[in-house]
Amino acid sequence: MLATQQIFLIASLLCFLVYLALVSAGSQSLRGMRAMRAAALLGLLGNLLYAFGRELPTLLGYEIANMAYSGAGAALAAGYRQLSGRQAHVRTLALLVAAVGILTVVFHDWFDSFMLRSAVVSLFQAGICIDIAHSVLAGRGEQQRRSHGQVHLQGPGQQHVQRFVLLMCVLVAGGHGVRMLFLLIAANPPTSLLQPSTASLAILTVAALALPALTLGGLLTLHRHIVYQAEYIANHDHLTGAWSRKAFFEIAERETTRARHRRQPLALMLIDLDHFKAINDSAGHEAGDIALQLVATSARETLRAVDCIARLGGDEFAVLLPGADLARASAVGKALAEALRAVTSTMPAAQRRLTLSIGATVTLDGEPFKTTLARADSALYAAKSAGRDQVIALAPPLHVVRPASKVSASR
Repeated sequence: MLATQQIFLIASLLCFLVYLALVSAGSQSLRGMRAMRAAALLGLLGNLLYAFGRELPTLLGYEIANMAYSGAGAALAAGYRQLSGRQAHVRTLALLVAAVGILTVVFHDWFDSFMLRSAVVSLFQAGICIDIAHSVLAGRGEQQRRSHGQVHLQGPGQQHVQRFVLLMCVLVAGGHGVRMLFLLIAANPPTSLLQPSTASLAILTVAALALPALTLGGLLTLHRHIVYQAEYIANHDHLTGAWSRKAFFEIAERETTRARHRRQPLALMLIDLDHFKAINDSAGHEAGDIALQLVATSARETLRAVDCIARLGGDEFAVLLPGADLARASAVGKALAEALRAVTSTMPAAQRRLTLSIGATVTLDGEPFKTTLARADSALYAAKSAGRDQVIALAPPLHVVRPASKVSASR
């Protein structure tokens, strides 16, 4: 069986390896990265001090060791909070670490009690695990809300990481609880971390390896965030935040297949920003960029979570409306145009002129998506030819199901 000192040294090595992996990952700007690195370094320091506690001065072997280990737990909690989008509450965590340090001194120098020292550390570490678990669960709920109806680019990997972290939190919090129970009921409870005992060694192994394991979970979570950022950049238009052209056609094929299998309608809208070239020429490209962003913003405020908007290029956007028929698509197109008008009503003249030409259609069961796209393009061309600033809808038989209707009477 491994000796207590060897367990702490192994934990120190694992913390060091995780730290190297965190450094190699880069992305200093990623929320939670610095906190995770600090946790790995403090864990390395704390485990080394625990390992050589008998050979070191009391200040290092007890007080500094406990504060370093507690600081590592606090840094982990801050890191997971930041990864889940919560506030880190660094000051509160720092005060808790200071309290652990003070109580460690009190229960060593003034009232020597290994049990009370262990109780302080165990309660703190169990609380840290509960907070980390809460952060993971909160982050999972937020991801589900943001991704409702969207294409999951992260895949199942992130869920496995979250389950791993939650399992470690349960094991560590439970391990500290068992440790306290053992100290209370044992006939000859240990009086030092380094005192050999089969039961205490088993509990200590879980506690010592928990920190590098939770730090590893943070590393894996950070890695998934980095991958997600890269995928987001690759699949979204950098100016408007809408889906990219490539991603849109991939989504369209999946939605077309899903609609066919579920026997549900699927509507497609093609949108052009009217007189976009004139806006660029008269007000500059910055005004043109703002106009495109306003279109995307208005669309996100108008569309459902299950709908998909993409920028196909220039001033042309495409919108997929799962479960929507032709009448619904026409209504959404008008609502989008009205939303854009409301947003731009108080803006400079270059933006107040913003209107949309929209062509809408629905998929025909069995037809390739490119045929649906061509029909929507014909509807868009008809809307522009009829004077712009309107929605025209074409049914699959390629006839206009409703006359061109002006979205606005103003010109």
